[in-house]
Amino acid sequence: MDLICTNCGEPWDVDHVLHEEPESFIRKGGVITHCPCCPKGKTVLDRKTKFRTEAARALGEILGDDIDGLACELEDLGLV
Repeated sequence: MDLICTNCGEPWDVDHVLHEEPESFIRKGGVITHCPCCPKGKTVLDRKTKFRTEAARALGEILGDDIDGLACELEDLGLV
């Protein structure tokens, strides 16, 4: 199951985010706001990626610390 970086749109495996490289991510609950793939400057996203990141952010705010629940919802909705 994956989480989406809400800055650049890159999907990341939950286990990687939580256990393998947690120090490489800036996040609040399941919402990743910065990842190793994020560019240094301003990120410009296409329409589809912007929709995915906004949906992931909104779901993450609703689900709070339920990271597994967020990953399942993102998968169920076809956002990852």
